[in-house]
Amino acid sequence: SEAGGNATAPVSRLTALRQLPLKIRNSFAKRRGEYDFSHEVMEAMQGCLACKSCVSQCPIKVNVPEFRSQFLALYYSRYLRPAKDYLVGGLELMIPYLAKWPAPYNWAMQNTSIQKLLGHSLGMTDSPSICNLSLKLELDQKGIDWATPDSLQRLSSDERANTVILVQDAFTSYFETTLVLDCCELLGRLGFRVMVAPYLPNGKPLHVHGFSRAFAQLARRNVNMLKELEAFGVALVGIDPSMTLAYRQEYSKALPDETLPSVQLLQEWLVTRLPQLQARRPDSGTTYNLLAHCTEKTNAAPAIAAWQQVFSALGQQLNILSTGCCGMAGTYGHETANVETSREIYALSWAEPVNNPELTGSLVATGYSCRSQVKRIDQQQIPHPAQALLRLF
Repeated sequence: SEAGGNATAPVSRLTALRQLPLKIRNSFAKRRGEYDFSHEVMEAMQGCLACKSCVSQCPIKVNVPEFRSQFLALYYSRYLRPAKDYLVGGLELMIPYLAKWPAPYNWAMQNTSIQKLLGHSLGMTDSPSICNLSLKLELDQKGIDWATPDSLQRLSSDERANTVILVQDAFTSYFETTLVLDCCELLGRLGFRVMVAPYLPNGKPLHVHGFSRAFAQLARRNVNMLKELEAFGVALVGIDPSMTLAYRQEYSKALPDETLPSVQLLQEWLVTRLPQLQARRPDSGTTYNLLAHCTEKTNAAPAIAAWQQVFSALGQQLNILSTGCCGMAGTYGHETANVETSREIYALSWAEPVNNPELTGSLVATGYSCRSQVKRIDQQQIPHPAQALLRLF
């Protein structure tokens, strides 16, 4: 409620309560078989992975995930939502509290009986485990500062010019904590000062599931914080493509009158510092093969070439493998209704390179969901490009 302003929040809650009896009546009518064309549209929308490949393929750039989100917001203003939507949409808000005591959560997610119960009752399966490392404690031990107006104010203009701020996302910060730490380590070894922005929910899962009001509130809160940090002239960088690109795509739709902060993908910023990278070039070179995130490929295509430039500046070769969507697409692959489809999509283009002996040890993947899918189906851990580069130093 803070993000959208306290004046409007109570009104929205009151409206939701007033709509509840109508939603209950409509939902019972749906169960009785009462016809509504919206149900047919909903069935079609449930097949969308929200990967945004349609945007790049369509001559007029029709964005199916965008109007799908709008449709879901409208549909669920008339019908009751399934519980899983609240679980997925609220994950980013709950995860900081769950991560304080990860053992009970991880035990539950690995318990066969509980997994079956979640599958039947909530329609969710194969939920990942929270990393046992505390990002805050690890960053404090490494002496990495949090990016706040006070800490940035203390830096000289030269120090700010050589500083980069990592913008957190729920998935890498809490499920792949080691990746965030590795990115900090890599940037430090390349000669940059690294700071980490305080965690705020990005809101992308809310947008995917049509929680339009809640998403706009979170987006505004994020924008206010990030603009405050950006005002010091320090670059803002995100690790996960899907979450980072939301700042320039979904946020622009939710906040059309707002000047948005510039949050770059990691490689988009590194490619602006090639001379500094070349000065740290290792003695030996290796060939790597990139499995790129589908949203990154279709909505930020130059960013893929940027990874090649970064690797080349450090004396490495990076090949871009031709693949489609991995089939995970955020939480799509974790929904029990989508598991088989998710695995079939993975088999279309990802299974072959992942299991190709000639590519063993050379694969890197940019998307959290992609790495999660590979681990789930083929029990392999593919590193992020930054982690592959860190091994060179």
